[in-house]
Amino acid sequence: MNRERDVIVDFHSVAPVFHVDDVESTAAWYEGFLGFNSQTFPQTPPFDEAILWRDDVRIVLTAASRETQAQAGALFTVKGIRGFYDAIQERVTITKRLIRSADGTLSFEMRDPNGCALTFTEEPDAA
Repeated sequence: MNRERDVIVDFHSVAPVFHVDDVESTAAWYEGFLGFNSQTFPQTPPFDEAILWRDDVRIVLTAASRETQAQAGALFTVKGIRGFYDAIQERVTITKRLIRSADGTLSFEMRDPNGCALTFTEEPDAA
């Protein structure tokens, strides 16, 4: 296996991405039964995705579609996302380019060799 260590990025955490039929009711279930907090996107229904958190655990919910139902995914929280993106963008399949959200979070999405969505994000205080 070729380990490319020329890319400098610090991995801080990873969260599963669940493709669900109803983001709103699924987030409500995690809040009501397991005590998670949630932030939905967009802020008003219908929701495309939600980030759930409790203690040191994060889960991402995303609205299922025919394209996403069979694919798994993960959300990685990293530090050094710009350099990481610049170093790998020509060598992988980028499905969502590096963007900054309204709250200052940087993120992009790529596919692994099996087609799984890998989303990388960096919080504003880590940038």
